[in-house]
Amino acid sequence: MARQKPAHWTQRTHLLRRDEYVCSACGAVADKPYKTCPGCGAPMKGSKYDPTWVDEAEMLDIIFKD
Repeated sequence: MARQKPAHWTQRTHLLRRDEYVCSACGAVADKPYKTCPGCGAPMKGSKYDPTWVDEAEMLDIIFKD
């Protein structure tokens, strides 16, 4: 079995729901940052932050005209 290249989690924070973690190798979504991806089995090395909640807050401002 060939050794897999290390990947990382991208943490997506949302305004009104739980954070989710996306694998950089296969795109699998997990509820927490595991040491290996449950989708592809790649070993995880670090994480990155994606502030998705800022876009969600902006949409709420537009909807409620604040």
